[in-house]
Amino acid sequence: MSTDALHLEAPRAAVRVRAPGTCGEFVQGHIRGQDFLVNCPIDLYAHAAVTPHTRTGLAIERPDQHLKIRDTLTLAAHELMLPLQHAVSVESRIPRGKGMASSSADIAAALGAFLAASDCNVSPLIFAKLLTEVEPSDCVHFNGIAHVNHLTGDLLGQHAPPTGMRALIVDCGGEIDTLGFDRERARGVYRQHEERITHALRTLERGLRDDDAAAIAEGATESARLSQFIHRKLPFEDLLALVTGLGAIGVNCAHSGSVLGVLYLHEPGLGERLLDAVTRRFGPSLGIVGDHAIISGGCDAE
Repeated sequence: MSTDALHLEAPRAAVRVRAPGTCGEFVQGHIRGQDFLVNCPIDLYAHAAVTPHTRTGLAIERPDQHLKIRDTLTLAAHELMLPLQHAVSVESRIPRGKGMASSSADIAAALGAFLAASDCNVSPLIFAKLLTEVEPSDCVHFNGIAHVNHLTGDLLGQHAPPTGMRALIVDCGGEIDTLGFDRERARGVYRQHEERITHALRTLERGLRDDDAAAIAEGATESARLSQFIHRKLPFEDLLALVTGLGAIGVNCAHSGSVLGVLYLHEPGLGERLLDAVTRRFGPSLGIVGDHAIISGGCDAE
């Protein structure tokens, strides 16, 4: 359809898509030259609305906050030869700068809505390549739990989400810019501990394959321990000891962020007991972000 034809059409309704944030990652590292992470999607979302209009270019609400969305949609329009005539808005309650994939979720939701509004279908792999051209991404648009190279968008593995697993997410304070993360220092740590990070990844993969919560938590906790050499979170060991004594199964982390996730299997009252114990033990020194279900990734139409 020509651009002239688009100008003559009646205005179309907004296309709405949501994408999940994460509780950091189950495992992240660098093995034999490959950067990777295994994401940990949760039921906390970014919501994007994209409306085709007749004016050329993008009209983005709060453009100073959404430069990466502008860059991604501009790239997608160029690469896929799509007209760029859309109004874009994004709303999200995912905390910023904490390692919870707030930017990845914003961009994925906006890109998903833009492509749908443009009647353009692309594979999840092409979608991932567009995301990672702009910045490293947790690639939360992949269904299930995704094992990805977060710098290139390559999909290395995909698993069903664990059954009944939740995360009480706590914030150790401060913010980290994904682009400012010291990646070379992190790679050096992983090279020194390649056997440990490999074991953590293999244990996690076995746990996801078998829906074995104990193995999932073991792999995630080991990866979080290794992350202490890169970005130390002071409450980690005390928090782990406290919550596992109360029935939690482990603690994961945002490897380039400030949050920790208390992993547990849903049972009546357990989340409340964990929250009460953490609040009593750490007080205001540890912020409570929320208690969320660990879910399948994927962008969903709303």
